[in-house]
Amino acid sequence: MKAIKITGARQNNLKNISLEIPKNNITVFTGVSGSGKSSLVFETIGAEAQRQINETQNSFVRNRLMHLGVADVDKIEHLNVPVIINQKRLGGNVRSTVGTATDVYASLRLLFSRMGAPFVGYSNVFSFNNPQGMCPNCEGLGYVQKINVDALINKEKSLNEGAIRFPTFQPGGWRWTRYVYSGYFDNDKKLKNYTKQEWELLLYSEEHKPKHTGREWGKTVKYEGVIPGSKKDF
Repeated sequence: MKAIKITGARQNNLKNISLEIPKNNITVFTGVSGSGKSSLVFETIGAEAQRQINETQNSFVRNRLMHLGVADVDKIEHLNVPVIINQKRLGGNVRSTVGTATDVYASLRLLFSRMGAPFVGYSNVFSFNNPQGMCPNCEGLGYVQKINVDALINKEKSLNEGAIRFPTFQPGGWRWTRYVYSGYFDNDKKLKNYTKQEWELLLYSEEHKPKHTGREWGKTVKYEGVIPGSKKDF
């Protein structure tokens, strides 16, 4: 058949609606709020299609499938197998993809872990969301963030003058104290006059405990370069 035939739909605010929806076409239902769009598409057509699919399964499987209820309609004929997408916005973050939102991603990981070469046996190796499988450079995001050092640092100024332009690194800011009380720098020295060692220490040093800090240095505070420290705010 070339159409889905609906007879006597009375779900919610529908008033005994009968219509035919052509197959192999994109059909859009429009109207003002409360006109019955969702009642017809989701709670009538979708619910009946889902009910028919559920009835083909055994009771154990049926109890674990999505239930949309029984539609208030006289008859629906020639339904297709449905793909029902929730009307609510998808939650997620920068790592969310079509694959993760639809759960296809998990099946693909499993497929590659079983059929890929070399054989690895477990799917985390193929996961961009897992440290075992993600790219170490982009951390699974597909792009690399870089900081423009020239925009971040004013080499014509000293630490005391606010050479680090990032807000939380300005004089008086709590992250600024990490550098001026670390014991590593002359806080009145222009950054353009820093040695290569001082420059590397200021910008790129990994987190550690300095050995010769000032009296103001907190007991639990650790030193960290400006670049890795700034990335935590991005």
